[in-house]
Amino acid sequence: MAKMIVVKDKMRTDIFLKVASAALAIRFYVDELGMFEIAADYGMNDFLLRAIGNPDVCLQISERGGKTSGSPIFGMSVDNCDTAFQRLQQTVFSSGARLVPDRDGKLAVFEWPGGKSFLLEDPAQNQFMLFEDRIAP
Repeated sequence: MAKMIVVKDKMRTDIFLKVASAALAIRFYVDELGMFEIAADYGMNDFLLRAIGNPDVCLQISERGGKTSGSPIFGMSVDNCDTAFQRLQQTVFSSGARLVPDRDGKLAVFEWPGGKSFLLEDPAQNQFMLFEDRIAP
């Protein structure tokens, strides 16, 4: 018989991002994307960013150089993918972040029967997805 261990009633999800510049990452995620706020400054260019729409989701920003991976490292749902895409298409990313073009080099929302999505790249070239899920919202 398996024993279930309950650690807490509530659980926080942290995504660890290694970035070349904590200042640029914060500018992107907090100011330009507008989906996170600074929750803690741990010192030595390490920060905790908390998602405004879901405070149980956090980014641990650590200024350690290099990007974390070459494919999306996480995804975040949005109410309307087209609206989010249009807003971000109008945004001037002074942080060095960008919308990621599709395989044909076109900036567009990808649509499939279960939803829509598009990719962004933060200043350290970490890719992540914003998506609208029609199946399990």
